Amino acid sequence: MKKYLVAMCMTLVGLCASAQEKGDMAAGLNVGVAPCLESGASVTNFGIGAKFQYNVTNPIRLEAAFDYGFKNKGMDVMTLGVNAHYIFNLGEKFNVYPLVGLGYAHLGGGVSGGDYDYDYSYDWSRSSNFESEESGSSSASKFFFNVGVGAEYALNDKLSVGAEIKYQYIKDFNRLPINIGVTYKF
Repeated sequence: MKKYLVAMCMTLVGLCASAQEKGDMAAGLNVGVAPCLESGASVTNFGIGAKFQYNVTNPIRLEAAFDYGFKNKGMDVMTLGVNAHYIFNLGEKFNVYPLVGLGYAHLGGGVSGGDYDYDYSYDWSRSSNFESEESGSSSASKFFFNVGVGAEYALNDKLSVGAEIKYQYIKDFNRLPINIGVTYKF
């Protein structure tokens, strides 16, 4: 029985260590959607992004990410962040990971609004009808914090596909980015 437990532990350690090696690097692209979670807000940005990943240790990976959310209801969102992943190998080709990160968000765009001044400290419970003869524009730059979970599947030694979901805390504009993407390991 003791030999069986030792063999099982060694197998688990080998599985966890084989997925990602210290020093591995990858670059990738993703697409996704990010609905705003503020009460009364109905802004959902569809977006694209790019990322660079570096394995600091076998289970810990750092990621630099840039995402751009296309304009929806007069607003676009650009984020630049750093995430940390703790990778759990669930097989030869499948990994899952929790993630935490922080970064910088730029919320911008122009809307029409009559007597309405569209800024990002706006009371989201008001109506979202922006049609009028007058125009205005505003933007805001804010820091954010996010937590989430992701999964990836290796198609071969170099290419993998994956998905992530994050809760992104941005003051007055919390979001839930959901992305799918591809990465290339070099």
